[in-house]
Amino acid sequence: MNLISRYAPILFTIALVLCLERLVTLEWSYPYCLNQTDGPAYIVQGMPLPYTTWGQLSLHYLVMPHVYLLNVIILCLLIFPAIRWLSNRIASAGLGWLRNIIGAVGGLFLLCGVAITVLAVSAGVLIPVISLKPYGGSYSDLRPVRFGISKSPIEYCTPSRFWFPDGWHPE
Repeated sequence: MNLISRYAPILFTIALVLCLERLVTLEWSYPYCLNQTDGPAYIVQGMPLPYTTWGQLSLHYLVMPHVYLLNVIILCLLIFPAIRWLSNRIASAGLGWLRNIIGAVGGLFLLCGVAITVLAVSAGVLIPVISLKPYGGSYSDLRPVRFGISKSPIEYCTPSRFWFPDGWHPE
């Protein structure tokens, strides 16, 4: 139990970030969103960097694992100081048993998140790709459009309010 108590802030931070990555996201859009000759583009999701979009077949999601891992690392670095401070406050209040429970729950959520991801990749629901370029525009063309609850990337992308048929315009 001492090992769980020692790594409780790390386990809980990673588990919290994995849950947040699944539930909350940024929607990214291409400038030409609805103005394509071959049909509209689909939304790209990811927070803080875009990493997933809908594949060519239904219920297949293209995922850039290296960007996903970078997102998890960035969010862990942002959230970890607050979780560690909270964990130290719990330990100094004499609630070591609560810190053990937080570590165990964090480890359990972490294992569940990894298991679900491995299952989705092995079932072909998540398809790892190096780049989203063959499935849309350039990665550098993506612009954040909306922040909110994660939704299915099967939906068409939302046109940016800065895009007009003759190019980008400031507001």
